[in-house]
Amino acid sequence: MFFYLKHRWQIALLATGVGGLLSWQFGAFTHLMASPWSVGAQIGIGLGAGILSLVCDGALHEVFKRTLGQTYLEAFNHHGRVVLGRMRWPEYITGGLMASLAEEPLFRGALLVAVDRGILGVVITGLLFAACHWLRRKFLLFWFWAMLEGIWFGLLMVGTGSLLVPMIAHGLHDIVGYRVFQAMIRDRNFA
Repeated sequence: MFFYLKHRWQIALLATGVGGLLSWQFGAFTHLMASPWSVGAQIGIGLGAGILSLVCDGALHEVFKRTLGQTYLEAFNHHGRVVLGRMRWPEYITGGLMASLAEEPLFRGALLVAVDRGILGVVITGLLFAACHWLRRKFLLFWFWAMLEGIWFGLLMVGTGSLLVPMIAHGLHDIVGYRVFQAMIRDRNFA
């Protein structure tokens, strides 16, 4: 669902504003700087976590490609066309902003804190995050992937006590990930 909002930068920007304002109303941004870590450390951890999530995406892709072969590659290419549509740099940037300023405050800043600040909250909000990234049953593997990412971003929030860390990690992940994903879909030899 969220992927479709990111196909046009104007809609993604509007969704970012609306999602950010709703999250603000639910007090999500009170956790923005609640960490005992310095702002510089939070930014560094967020950047490192975003890079690590991209590396893990690459590793998962390789595992699936080697174990499931052509079946996976066909699903990957079809999923990529559905997720990316005709996205270009404006959509990559606004998609990353939406992840940072709307999705993370909603899922980690509001819902995770409201449900439970422990592993139960991380798992529940990871499932909700994945549900909002659901496309079709034939893309179940990629839904599972989104759930793992949602759990990862939740663990970052719980582990650091900072909403800023998963905001940076998720934004970086989406901006860079969309571009890499697009390149992989265009050049099937790369995928």
